[in-house]
Amino acid sequence: MFLFTTLFWDKIKKDRSVKKAIYLDEIWRLIGVTSNKEVASFIYKIFKTIRKYGGSGVAITQDISDLFSLENGAYGKSILNNSEIKTFFSLEEENIKLLSEFTNLSEKEKIEIKSLKRGECLMFVGDDHILTKVESSEEERKVIE
Repeated sequence: MFLFTTLFWDKIKKDRSVKKAIYLDEIWRLIGVTSNKEVASFIYKIFKTIRKYGGSGVAITQDISDLFSLENGAYGKSILNNSEIKTFFSLEEENIKLLSEFTNLSEKEKIEIKSLKRGECLMFVGDDHILTKVESSEEERKVIE
C-alpha cells in the first residue's frame, strides 16, 4: 500500500492545474499504532502539502481513535488540521470524547453526533458545522443493492 501511495503521490505532484484526490480508506493501517513512523510521516506530508498541488486528501476510518494512536496523535491531528472539510457520521461516546479534544464540538453537537442515523453526518466546513443527510441517487442505490 505504501508503494502504491508513493506512485500516486508522484502523479499528484506532476500537474498542479489538474484537480485530483487521494482516498485513503482504513487509514489506521498507515498512521495507527500498528504502522511505523516513516509511513505515518509520509501520510502526514501528503495532508500538509496536497492542496498546493491542486489535490485533496480523504482519510477514511471507522474508529477515530485510530487516528490518534501513534506518537500521541501527531499524525491524526495533522490530518484534521489540514482538512478543509471534515465529515463525521454517528460516533460512540469514547470517539466523541476523543474528537472533542481535537475539535471545537459544542455540547449540542456531541449529543447530535451520537444519535445520527444512517446517511446523516456532521460536516465541518471551515468554521461552520453543518448537520447533513447524504442520500444516494437512484442509480447509486441500484449499484449498492
